[in-house]
Amino acid sequence: MVVVGAPAFLIGGRYWVGDVDRSDALVRFRAAGRAAARSVAGLPEPGVYRYRTTGGERISFLDYHRRYSSTTMRIVTRHGCGVRESQWFLVQHLEYYDRCGGRLVGYGTDIAYWWTHGTQDFVCGGPASFDGAGLAPGERSRWECRDSDTRAAQLVERLGDEVVVVGGLSMPARHTRWTTVFSGATVGTATVEDWFDPASSLVLEESRRIGLRVGSVFVGKVDYVDVSDFTLLSLRPDR
Repeated sequence: MVVVGAPAFLIGGRYWVGDVDRSDALVRFRAAGRAAARSVAGLPEPGVYRYRTTGGERISFLDYHRRYSSTTMRIVTRHGCGVRESQWFLVQHLEYYDRCGGRLVGYGTDIAYWWTHGTQDFVCGGPASFDGAGLAPGERSRWECRDSDTRAAQLVERLGDEVVVVGGLSMPARHTRWTTVFSGATVGTATVEDWFDPASSLVLEESRRIGLRVGSVFVGKVDYVDVSDFTLLSLRPDR
């Protein structure tokens, strides 16, 4: 059984992938209830946002590449002292960001390969600016996040003010670079450039370059790479 089952497990796992589309995301948003739809001043309006997406992720085990959905969904809900932004890259890849004012108070991931989930849940400390609000161009903000076995040293730099196009509309954007250096069970660096709406701090564009070495219950240590880019399709969320 083991000899026969292992190839089927590996082959089936390679094609285990699915998209979260607009209707799926709306079901998830509405299931959170009326309280989750309440607005928070200075943060993105709750609802479902759609992003044109290119790129994807790779792990070294079997040199497996997986492209992200061409349109990915970000679900914003009221949470704690601010909002939670849940980004669905695929059914098998979720990331969440808990924001309170200009701070990132926690974030986490759930990434699955071959029916095996790898999760991280970070708690962040300090009054530092995550979205560049309150920073002048060239200024930096530092803080630290931790989960049970990994330390994540954070650095955000405000690079300047630029203009981006969303749904055919040119609008100002606050350009930042967010660098995370991981140590412990996960090691490596994640560099994410964001362009935020100055009024709501909604992510208008994002560019990710991530290289990590992570532990897997199934195959031990593997290398993980994410190279991807995201552009918001509409300022108005679906609800």
